[in-house]
Order: sequence, then C-alpha cells, then structure tokens
Amino acid sequence: MSGDVAPSLRSASSVTPAENGRARDRRQAILGAVRANGAASVAELAARFDVTYQTIRRDLRALELQGLLQKGFGGAFASPGVAHHTHDERHASQLSVKRRLVQALEEFLLPGATIFVGLGTTFDSLHEILARHPGVLIATPNLEVAHSCALKTDATVYVYGGYVRNKDSSVLTLGDDSRQRFKFDIAVIGASAIDREGTVQEFDPMEVDLVRSILPHARQVILVAHDDKFERRAPHVVTQMADVDVLITNGDPLQRFDDAATLASTRVIALD
Repeated sequence: MSGDVAPSLRSASSVTPAENGRARDRRQAILGAVRANGAASVAELAARFDVTYQTIRRDLRALELQGLLQKGFGGAFASPGVAHHTHDERHASQLSVKRRLVQALEEFLLPGATIFVGLGTTFDSLHEILARHPGVLIATPNLEVAHSCALKTDATVYVYGGYVRNKDSSVLTLGDDSRQRFKFDIAVIGASAIDREGTVQEFDPMEVDLVRSILPHARQVILVAHDDKFERRAPHVVTQMADVDVLITNGDPLQRFDDAATLASTRVIALD
C-alpha cells in the first residue's frame, strides 16, 4: 500500500498537478461509492484505492466541507439533502412495475380516507387510481404526488414543509407539530433497501425522521417496494418488516429473508 509524505515535510505548493488530478478523481470515486451504498468505511476505501487511511480521511474531510457527504467514525455516509439518484433517473426505472405496484393499492383507498404517502418515484402514478376514490385527504412530503393529485383528482392535499432535496421532488421536512396533525387510515411508504434481517432502510436521515414520526399515527402501514430493493443496504433504519401490515412487491419476497418468520405478521401482495 502506498503512503503520503507527511504534511510537515511537503508544502501545499509542492503537490504536483498529477497528484492533484489523482486526488480529484479518487474523491469523485469515493463520493460515487458512498452514494451507491449509503456508506463506506475508511478501511474499505483505503484498500480499494491503495492509499493510506490518512489519505482517505483527508479526502473525506474535503468532501464533507463541500457538503457532499457526512464524515463519521471510521467512514462516511451519504449527505442528507443530496439525492442518491436524481428524480429523473429514478422515475425512468421500472416504470411498468411501479405502476402495477401502485395499482395494487386501490383496495385500500376507501372513500374519505386520510392517507400518508412517502417519498419515492414509485408513487408518481398514484393519481391514476386516486381519481376513482373521492373525498380522500393526502398528506405527503412528495412534491410529485402532491402536484399530480392536486391537479388530476379531487383529493385534499397537504404538503409537509421544509427544504426541497437537490435534483429531486422530495421535501426534507422540519420537525414541528404538523407531524401529529393527522390520524392516518393508512401510511404508504417506500424503501431504498430491505436487508435479509427484515430491516427497512433509507439513505437520508431527514427522510427517515419524518416517516418514523408518522408510523405510530397510522392504523395500517403499507410498504410498496419492487424486488430490486431487497438484499440491499442503506445506513438509516425506518422500521422492521414485523411492523409492516402489508407488503406490496413483485416476485417472491419469502426467499429474501434469512428467517421465514420475518413476514409472519405481514400480508404479502406479490405480483407476478
């Protein structure tokens, strides 16, 4: 493994353009790795790029100062407020599957229901079925859902306030009394990752904070997740499958968990 010359022995002006270029490329690759997996350890990154731990820590510090990630003990996490993938990238992925998954929600959309809808492009087509169910109230931090439901249905739409995530349609909400304003008939949530232990995870801690505050106020929790979400990892825990009432997915989720009892208390709607 190669090492860096101690800072005391080299001035910043003595760093060559080639070294600057390698550092720039490495930091871009580090950022890509962190965003792809939600987190990365110093040890993993040092081995991958064949540099010292000190070099990686310096890279992480530089990226943190730019607001691109969060530096933690022994590694780094994806920065809150930065989309893991842009809205357009995620919207274009598995469009037909997402639409079919959302259509399976129709049996739960009772007239006059109060519904929380979480973040994610999976719910972009919700207005298509909501138009057939009058008198529904939708509360959401999802700007795409809010926009389409407000314009294309007669639903009452409440939007949680906060910051709009960069290159996305998600509102990163601020903690206030609005989170306890409603008693939801159903809370419909997505996930960035569901691991083999049955942990539902997300990349952004601000997104997780809202959802976790909402779930205790819902009579029924429905998780909508296509099969690419299983056996993936993200750093922040949303909930456990044992606390999910209904799972709507495609394929066979029973093979995705180490313990067959993980879904024992969850109704599974599995589309072919």
